[in-house]
Amino acid sequence: MARTPLGKQTQKLLRFFLWAGLIGLRSILRWIPWNIGLSLAGGLGAAAYFLLVKERRKALHHLQAALGGERSLEDRQRIALESFRNLGRTFFEVLNLDRLTRHDINRLVRFEGEGALKAAAAGGRGVLFVTAHIGNWELMGRVVSMHHPLAVVAAPIYDRRVEKIMIGLRAAHGIETLVRDSPGSLKRLIAMLRRGGVVGLLIDQDTKTDGVFVPFFHQQAFTPTGPASLAFRTGASVVVGFIVREGRERHRIIIHGPLDISSTGQTERDVREQTARFTKMIEEQVRKTPEQWIWMHRRWKKGTERSAGSRTEE
Repeated sequence: MARTPLGKQTQKLLRFFLWAGLIGLRSILRWIPWNIGLSLAGGLGAAAYFLLVKERRKALHHLQAALGGERSLEDRQRIALESFRNLGRTFFEVLNLDRLTRHDINRLVRFEGEGALKAAAAGGRGVLFVTAHIGNWELMGRVVSMHHPLAVVAAPIYDRRVEKIMIGLRAAHGIETLVRDSPGSLKRLIAMLRRGGVVGLLIDQDTKTDGVFVPFFHQQAFTPTGPASLAFRTGASVVVGFIVREGRERHRIIIHGPLDISSTGQTERDVREQTARFTKMIEEQVRKTPEQWIWMHRRWKKGTERSAGSRTEE
């Protein structure tokens, strides 16, 4: 259904208030002590769990689909609530990353995977860093950028002003943002790899990009094939890494790799198998820290639509 002119104006107005509110909130948060800010942000995340009924229901529905046979209802509700808390704290941290000095970051983040990342970079063809929306993935980018040139592939944000804020926050730490499908983004990505840099790609969401269906929590999930395709095309090393929150303030970065990405000569099959492999590693981490993943995202959306379409045709 097409939007009416009134509906478009309302949407523009809401986006303006969101952008203005984000600017104002960032200014206010800068004056709040770090510990207090994290406590308040966690509380706001918990409030969002109770107030945003639609998002809460989506999170619980997805938890039922993924972990219904393994976790009790009470446990799934706890995981969903903690997921909202984690997002609140992550939001506070991201808006205040420029407050953290190198000393602060070394104090707050334990970088267990530094050796694995160095080994991958030693290959000389750049590194494809596959990750997911677990913990505070933006903070992980900040840490990696302290050791290696870094670019991250990001989905377009519905409001260009908000997108500009996010790009600016990353750029302040030397992180280049490659907005997916934007002019020249692929060329810049290849250039980063040729310079021996790291390119971060998050593949745990059902997005509008090239992908395949692979298993994820007992279901087929549409998953981007970018990392696997680029690995075979460029010869870049591949690592899979995550950041997990330990307590309220501290974090730990875990990196697996460099992975052996072998080609059988059957490109389509190879890309699918490697994508399934990356996705399995993401699932394993989500199982370890389920409260730190974004359960409100419709991860199996295309799979659900495909199944519905098949039933209709039958």
